[in-house]
Amino acid sequence: MPEPSDHCLAMLKNYRSLMPLAMEARKPIFLLKPADGALGGHMAAVQDCYQDFRSLARTIAQQCEITLP
Repeated sequence: MPEPSDHCLAMLKNYRSLMPLAMEARKPIFLLKPADGALGGHMAAVQDCYQDFRSLARTIAQQCEITLP
C-alpha cells in the first residue's frame, strides 16, 4: 500500500463484494440492510464502509471549513 501524502483525504478499502448487492438494491453500499442481502460478513463490511465514508465526509467538511451537526 502506498504511503498517503499530505493531500490524501482517505484510504478506502475496495468493497467489491458489496457492489452487486448495492446495484440490485439501488442503494449506496454503506446503506445496505439485511433485507437487501447484506447478511453476516457482508453486514460487518457495510458497517465498516459506513464508518469509512463518514470519516471521509467529515474530513472533506473540515478541509472546506464547513461545520457539520
